[in-house]
Amino acid sequence: MAILAGRADVVPVVRSYKSVARNANLGAPHRLGDAMRAESLERALDGCDAVVNLTTGDPSEIVRTTKNVYAAAVAAGARVLVHLSSATVYGQIERPDLPDDAPPRLDHWMPYARQKGLAENFLRERMADGRLAIVVLRPGLVWGPGSPWVLGPANDLVRGGAYLVGDGSGICNLMYVDDLVRSIHAVVARPVTGFYNVADDETTTWRTFYGALAAGLGVNMNAVHRVSGDRYRAGLHDRLDAVRSLRAYRWLKDRLALETRTALKLRLAELRGGDEPAMSGTRSAVVTRTFWDLQTTRCSLPTSLFRATFGHQNRASFASGLAASLAWLRFIGLDERAFAHELDSQAS
Repeated sequence: MAILAGRADVVPVVRSYKSVARNANLGAPHRLGDAMRAESLERALDGCDAVVNLTTGDPSEIVRTTKNVYAAAVAAGARVLVHLSSATVYGQIERPDLPDDAPPRLDHWMPYARQKGLAENFLRERMADGRLAIVVLRPGLVWGPGSPWVLGPANDLVRGGAYLVGDGSGICNLMYVDDLVRSIHAVVARPVTGFYNVADDETTTWRTFYGALAAGLGVNMNAVHRVSGDRYRAGLHDRLDAVRSLRAYRWLKDRLALETRTALKLRLAELRGGDEPAMSGTRSAVVTRTFWDLQTTRCSLPTSLFRATFGHQNRASFASGLAASLAWLRFIGLDERAFAHELDSQAS
């Protein structure tokens, strides 16, 4: 967005050359920098005025990479560090007046949320030293073309594995990706140290979100499974996730050949088919704790502090964001017709 708007001072920093392809057509020169290695990142950020931390990876690396990004930004003489955290640090949003600087829940069941919270606390401790402005943004679910929060639900809808918890009235706290970028631009232009929630203007329920995707993909909402919202019941999927979070699992995964990992995944998929959570009522809907928690969120993420500080940056509506998302889904071939063609091909 910045380059298409005419800016020539944006420096994409990537961990490896394979990440260059997505933006190579824009002609922006990339720099290599590994956020797990502070000295590598310092060289990559040399001369940068503002640093935006968009690093992803294993949850166990979040705190370390945050510390390295902060140290490299200070060493580079940057005036502002924008750190992308997540609304998941709160757990479920249970009050409409939740303060933007509310401390994260460090007892959260999800390792990602706990580590994001610890990274926030590290930056909180350094906000008063005046070395540079530190702005922590907490978006909800970042959606739009290319988003896993679009692709995952759409894929489940088309393949018959989608579900709604209860009557689907839980709040789907969305943040359209273009508006998130605009928010980052506003922060970089006039940074004010602190924590800020960012989200779409419209309040969207999960029933509305799934219903709009289903209508655009040609899926009948009557085929969407209903899941009890009284309490979460763990299944095999959760036990597998617990194993995946172990250091020994990650060590072994890095050393297994792709063919071996693929064979193991197929075998686990066969086993999972016979041990779905009882709440799903069907073997085609795999209920996860992450999605169950998200779908039982009761309140919208409050964003008044960001707007009062940086102004209103959102331009997309739910309708326009949905149209762009559906266009992308059709472009990659994911709709009811494409799936029917896939089934026909398999049958023949």
